[in-house]
Amino acid sequence: MRHTRARLFAVVALAGLLASPAMTYAQAHPSNAKYRGLTNGEWLAAVWQAALATPIEGGSHPWIGGGAFFVGDRVVAPSAPVMLLGSPKLTIPLTVAPGTPLSVVIIGVSCSEAEGWPFHADNEAEMRACANGLLDSVQDPYVQIDGKAVPNPASYRTDSPLFRYGPLPANNFLGLPPGTQSDSVVAGYSLLVPPLSAGVHRIAVSATVPDVGYAVDAEFIITVAPPRSK
Repeated sequence: MRHTRARLFAVVALAGLLASPAMTYAQAHPSNAKYRGLTNGEWLAAVWQAALATPIEGGSHPWIGGGAFFVGDRVVAPSAPVMLLGSPKLTIPLTVAPGTPLSVVIIGVSCSEAEGWPFHADNEAEMRACANGLLDSVQDPYVQIDGKAVPNPASYRTDSPLFRYGPLPANNFLGLPPGTQSDSVVAGYSLLVPPLSAGVHRIAVSATVPDVGYAVDAEFIITVAPPRSK
């Protein structure tokens, strides 16, 4: 079952009040909108590539205990792990610099050539069907920002274009041989948030995968640090 957890993950990077410019963007832009030239699905693939390029060090990895990945163009993707259903809510503190865009994936799953069942597929069409089929088991995706729920988070469901990950490092999250490369497709609930104002924001995220007994249940304490005075 650990392998199932390796393919289902949560990344949370929502902050600010519902009335802020960031939340206006999040509410107004559909999953096929572009930010910095990439769609939500393309950012989803970029987050996945960054996560798989990050080795497990001392048992630590953002998909294990929570943390953040740095994606292209100075985008940060904070991450919370998928845990056993009924596990206590995680609280994860993060600090980001002013002017940092955030990539948001409530939960996602991918399929690729390199992995075994149930994540193996031999071509793009099979990968897309595999990833979306597994994502169908996710229930009740939810995000709350500073005490206010994001309307209709299920409307941000998207999938990535075909992309390639690797060469994987030693001690990679998938447990595959170092140097492995593979085509893949990710499906998930994903949106993008432009840079946020300075301050501290509380973000809660949750989703359940009852078919395999896993869930996401975490709260991020995100500090957007103000610029230092010269």
